[in-house]
Amino acid sequence: MKLSKLACLLCLSCTAGLARAADISASGENLSRYVGKYPFDVVDGYSFYEHPKVIAAVDAAAGPGTADWIDGLDVGTPITLKEDGLISSVCEAHNCADNNAALAISASGQLIALCLFSKSGELGIVPGEVHWIGPNLDRYVEPPEEGGGCPRDADEFLEAYTSVIR
Repeated sequence: MKLSKLACLLCLSCTAGLARAADISASGENLSRYVGKYPFDVVDGYSFYEHPKVIAAVDAAAGPGTADWIDGLDVGTPITLKEDGLISSVCEAHNCADNNAALAISASGQLIALCLFSKSGELGIVPGEVHWIGPNLDRYVEPPEEGGGCPRDADEFLEAYTSVIR
C-alpha cells in the first residue's frame, strides 16, 4: 500500500513540473515577438511582464513578487531590441519619478540587467536609490541628477548599465 502512495506522489510531483515546463514552452520559444510592442500589449496570451520567461528571470534575480510589482507599473515605452537584448522601461502612472523599472533580457529569457527604483522603498529597495541587478551584479547607485531613477529608454539604459558595471 505504501509503495502505491509513493508512486502516486511521484506522479503528482512530475506532473506539476511538466505543467510548469509546458507553460513556459507553450508561451513561446522567443521573446522577440514583443519588440515594438508596449509592455502591456498581449502577445500569445501574455503581456511582457506576465510572460513566464520574464517572470522567472526577474523573480529569480530580484525575489518573488518583483515581476508582479513591475507589471503593476502601468506606463511604459515600446520594447526595443539593442545588441542582444530586449529593453523595456515602465513607471507608475502619475508617479513616474518615484516608482519605475527597466529591464534588459535576452530573447531566450536570460536576464541581462534589471533596474528598480522606488523613492519610498517598495519591494525592500533602499528608498531613493537605484538598484541594479544582474548576473554577478547587485549594486545600489545614486539616481541621476535630473531625478527619476531608472533609465527611460534603450539608449539611456545602455549608458547607465555601462556606467554601473565599470
